[in-house]
Amino acid sequence: MNFLSVSFLGFGVVLFALWWALPARLRPWVLAAANVYFALSFGLQALTALALITAAGWLCGLWMAHGGGRAALTVGVLAGVLPLAGYKYLPALAGRWEALAAFSGLLMPVGISFFVFKNITYLVAVYKGTLPAEKNPVYCFAYTGFFAQLTSGPIQRAQSLLPQLKSPPAFDRALALNGCVRLCWGLFLKKCLADHFAAHYNALYQPNHYYGLGIVWSLAAYSLYIYFDFASYSQLSIGVANLLGLRCEENFLSPYLSRSVGEFWRRWHISLSSFLRDYIYIPLGGSRNGVAVLILATMATFLVSGAWHGAALGFVVWGALHGLYLLAGRATRGAREKAWGLLRQKPGSPVRSVVSWAVTMVLVCFAWIFFFSGDVNQVRLLMDYLLQPMPLSLQYLKESVTQLGYTTAVLLRLGLFTLAAFGVDFAARKEGFGRWAEARRGWVQVLFCYGCIFATLFWGAAGTLQNIYFQF
Repeated sequence: MNFLSVSFLGFGVVLFALWWALPARLRPWVLAAANVYFALSFGLQALTALALITAAGWLCGLWMAHGGGRAALTVGVLAGVLPLAGYKYLPALAGRWEALAAFSGLLMPVGISFFVFKNITYLVAVYKGTLPAEKNPVYCFAYTGFFAQLTSGPIQRAQSLLPQLKSPPAFDRALALNGCVRLCWGLFLKKCLADHFAAHYNALYQPNHYYGLGIVWSLAAYSLYIYFDFASYSQLSIGVANLLGLRCEENFLSPYLSRSVGEFWRRWHISLSSFLRDYIYIPLGGSRNGVAVLILATMATFLVSGAWHGAALGFVVWGALHGLYLLAGRATRGAREKAWGLLRQKPGSPVRSVVSWAVTMVLVCFAWIFFFSGDVNQVRLLMDYLLQPMPLSLQYLKESVTQLGYTTAVLLRLGLFTLAAFGVDFAARKEGFGRWAEARRGWVQVLFCYGCIFATLFWGAAGTLQNIYFQF
């Protein structure tokens, strides 16, 4: 069930009517029932996996409350991580090892990458004593299987969301309006930007049929597509939660305006990056136990990040690249500061900011090549054509663009919409979109919604492509 489908609209109207009509004590049960219905829309396998992993987390939480300690935590974590690893890696390994051939057709349950990590946050919170073990499994299921976060996150921590579900807050008009603004913004990002850019990175599939500059345009289109697509889903997810009176943390904070790879990861897919930081990087020693531990913790964290996305080697290389970027940035910080000092460029100066941003974007976009292809041979082919000589002529520039299906009207429209999106990103870069939107006057919020809806009706892509992170 897609967020932008008619069926989801009907589902949402019924749910919101029941949610606000019934007493607060019954709302977790309503949400649990909604989670069952939503998960079932993706098949019985999705609901079964969700129910079993949630049950394991709930039981291990009770075990910890009765003295199970680290053993209960370990069992609970493994009860989620092992199926997750199996679903992701057994089908890939089946093609190489005959003994695993039976797993070649194994299909991954929708959302397992996200609800397993949510379950882990619950278990760790109970283990550390920041949350009591939940006696009622309905509350655990309402949290772990929360339909708005099921297929592509965000991975909201149990200590943040579970108390809100157990004691649903009263209706908040300002929060509901903010939810509507988020829904309209997510709709605009998805239909007017992401789904259009999805049609214009063809050169990454067959680089031998395109100019080198065409491959550059395709890589730019893919980089914009993956951001707008995932950011749109996060806005829609948080918007739905807001309409239920639930508050969620931002998942993106203008990541493509970052001036370093470290800053990029503080702004990109925040719920995952903060999860990896708190549950892998810091427990491995972080940055306070010497250089060797720092290197180990950084690379392990980013290798896990890559592996979490799937079994393809490209994901692992993508994660490793970002780990190396961060380590190189830390190692060269002193030299870079001296160089900027010699050039008399203080932190925050326009020249330094623009150069730092440009270098960061080149590094991030280059890494997306591995994320896209998943195959090292395909990456090698892409690089061969990407690095071919590019003539300095207007004819070459024009043909490299038209090869990808761009027309003047499409370029102008996408350019204006992209500038508008990054304009909002720039305005909200410090406090996040939600707080930025809340700070606007009511009539400005309403006008913003009308603008997004108008643009979508007239220039939105036909049909709706599945969000890219749905596959993970």
